[in-house]
Amino acid sequence: MELKKIDKSNYRECMELQVDESQKYFVADNARSLVEAAYEDGLYTLGIYDGDTMVGFILYDYDDTYPGWSMSRFMISRQFQGKGYGKRAVREFLDYFKKKHGVDRIYISVSLDNAVARKMYSDIGFREIKEIEYSYSGHLYREMQMVKHL
Repeated sequence: MELKKIDKSNYRECMELQVDESQKYFVADNARSLVEAAYEDGLYTLGIYDGDTMVGFILYDYDDTYPGWSMSRFMISRQFQGKGYGKRAVREFLDYFKKKHGVDRIYISVSLDNAVARKMYSDIGFREIKEIEYSYSGHLYREMQMVKHL
C-alpha cells in the first residue's frame, strides 16, 4: 500500500472512486474535495494505492476548531471495500502524517450513523471526544469527534 499526492496525473482516477449509495452522506464526493483543495489553503489530498490501482482517497488539513490536524475525508471505493484496505490505509496515513508533520495527535469526525467506521477507528486507537451537529449545503450532519495520540 502506498499514498500518493493527487495531481494532474491521477485526479481523474480519484474522481471516479465512489462509495456505496448507502454511504453517500458519510463523506463528500471526491470531485468536491479536489475542488475545495484547489481553491482553499491548507487542504492536502492523497490517493490510496494498491500497486498501480487507486483504491481510496484522503483529505487532511489543520482545523482551527480543534485546534489541530484533522483527517477530514477518508474513503475506500465501493469495489474495494471489505478487503482490509480501510484499516491498512488509516495506519499507513498515520505513519506518513507523523513523519511529515511531527505532531502528536490527529482528529477525525465520523457520522453517528456510520457504526462500521466508528468501530474501525476505535480499533485503531481513536478515542471518542464529543458529538457535534451542523448544517452544510442544506443537509444536517450529526458526527462524533474522535482523536488519536500518535
